[in-house]
Amino acid sequence: MTEYIILGVIVVFIYFALIKNKPVRKTDWESLPNFEEYQAIEKSHNEEGTLCCQHCGHQEMVERTLKDKKENPENNKFYHACTQCKVVLWRSQK
Repeated sequence: MTEYIILGVIVVFIYFALIKNKPVRKTDWESLPNFEEYQAIEKSHNEEGTLCCQHCGHQEMVERTLKDKKENPENNKFYHACTQCKVVLWRSQK
């Protein structure tokens, strides 16, 4: 009987030590660079010094609202994407 109690204590300890105390994973939105970090990327500017897509070099970007109601309940989080290649480039919050 005491073996089961010890085994139960070990399982509870492992649960709290390894599983429960894990840091929360970053969301996809949080893993994007903010505007200042994007500007610091070497390929984010063209020869004239204007901001452009680091993937295709296009200069036109669009701002879209993050639609996840759980992650963005106040509708103040946005992501910015290239209008040509549709790659999401950076995030912003107002």
